[in-house]
Amino acid sequence: MLQPTRPLPLIGGNARIAHFGGSFESARILAVDEQGRLLEVEGESGELYEFELHPATAQFLPRGERHGPRLELLA
Repeated sequence: MLQPTRPLPLIGGNARIAHFGGSFESARILAVDEQGRLLEVEGESGELYEFELHPATAQFLPRGERHGPRLELLA
């Protein structure tokens, strides 16, 4: 059986937000919708973010945006 090649988004999972300029922010996944394509996360400051999987790049970007910070899932 084949295993995923990267971490799957899970509620309570750890992630980090990569901001423009090279800074990072720890985050926790609060909700997973649309078969893992839409995530709600809480940053270390308590701010809530929504990220969606961009179909062309396979990166989690802010919902409705083509650029901006990206979400990296941690194992």
